[in-house]
Amino acid sequence: MQFRPHFYPFLLSGCLSFFTFTGKAQYADSTLQQPVVNTFWKSTLVKKSTVPLLMFGATALTWPHRKEIREVRNRFIPNFRYKFDDYMQYAPAAAVVALNMAGVKGKHSPKRAFVSYLFSMGIMGTVVNGVKHTARVERPDASSKNSFPSGHTAMAFMNATVLDKEYGQYAHPLYGVAGYAMATATALGRGLNNRHWVTDVLAGAGIGIISTELGYLVTDQIFKNRGMNEPVKRNPVPIQAKPSFLEMHLGYATATSSDMAAIDPESIYTEGGFNYGLEGAWFLNKNFGIGGEFAFTSFPLNSEKVKLVPELDEISNGLFTQALGVRYLNIGPYFSLPLANNWFVTAKLNAGLSSGSNGNVILNIKEEYQKEYGTAELPYLKYKPKAAFSWSAGVGIQKRIGRNTAIKAYTTYFNSAHEFDMKGLQDIDDDGHYIYEPLPPDYSKTRFNHLTFGLGITAFIW
Repeated sequence: MQFRPHFYPFLLSGCLSFFTFTGKAQYADSTLQQPVVNTFWKSTLVKKSTVPLLMFGATALTWPHRKEIREVRNRFIPNFRYKFDDYMQYAPAAAVVALNMAGVKGKHSPKRAFVSYLFSMGIMGTVVNGVKHTARVERPDASSKNSFPSGHTAMAFMNATVLDKEYGQYAHPLYGVAGYAMATATALGRGLNNRHWVTDVLAGAGIGIISTELGYLVTDQIFKNRGMNEPVKRNPVPIQAKPSFLEMHLGYATATSSDMAAIDPESIYTEGGFNYGLEGAWFLNKNFGIGGEFAFTSFPLNSEKVKLVPELDEISNGLFTQALGVRYLNIGPYFSLPLANNWFVTAKLNAGLSSGSNGNVILNIKEEYQKEYGTAELPYLKYKPKAAFSWSAGVGIQKRIGRNTAIKAYTTYFNSAHEFDMKGLQDIDDDGHYIYEPLPPDYSKTRFNHLTFGLGITAFIW
């Protein structure tokens, strides 16, 4: 069978059309409302529920995009198979046991800490298993229907919260940072190993944290002041403190303009996508630091307006294109301006290297032709973006909700321009192997410019 690239010109232009974004973040305060604001943000309810609620909110927002997010994993690292997450979920709890055995005092006696742990475990296990057997969500690897929420992630974040409560909030914040870093690694491992959707791990994280808060609340009612070690003298964070931090963020990404020489730019176009990243910075003083961000963005492509040439229209029901994605590592200066009542204005200006994900343009073969072609989905065109220079700039408004934790609303602009290697399907041999040939690079660079709006969870390292 011989294939001719009759519709490559407009397909190339459509596949590689991107848009950029605009946005604002505003914050206003009233002197008359100051006491109410202080009371609200300092309340126990806010401190204990803010992060879990953010996790549950992110679960709801990402649910419609969970398959697109999984597709990024399948295209960047489809063969990832490392089972570290089976063991790392217990690492924070093992750290608590090891520190107690070494004679390092935590916030509570070993007996009280153990009772708190049992209550937390009971609440977490009940919620996770109850939802699993009710929701019946199929795992991404189709192995079973108990995917939502992630039990590994719930266990990891429950253990991390215990480590933070016993040592991070008592001895040094780095204990808590280390615990949540291990929990985050567990959550990422569940997704990378294709065992869970992103929604599963976000919900699992929220359940793990809130279960521990409830477990400790029950224990507090039982033990009162018994089994509590003498408080460590903790000075308040000074206004001159250096706000070094680690942060995880998730946001909505949208594109705004195309700069390609396109024959038919309306045939295939981008839709709103998502951005996920990890970043951190080490501050030299209260206002200036050096740091970096590792993140990826994915944009679905809409192919509904594509009109195929007659010979392709005869054998197919149209086509679809895999989402276009970009991952990047950018470094540069970070800025922070402390305001009253633990608010901060933040900014960054970074530069580095970005690379795009490989993808396919796929023909949906009609049922009567599927036997002839040996498939229902025929990858007709392959594309591979080349690595390119990238830069990003962002601003945010941040509120510290604990001594070492904060939440941040942010917007970030990202810019990069990539050349593409394109290959078109020319033939299928007798063994069913696809034969592709390179297409001439008769198109300009494609920009992955986009603007992200989202929320981040920050851990300060004072």
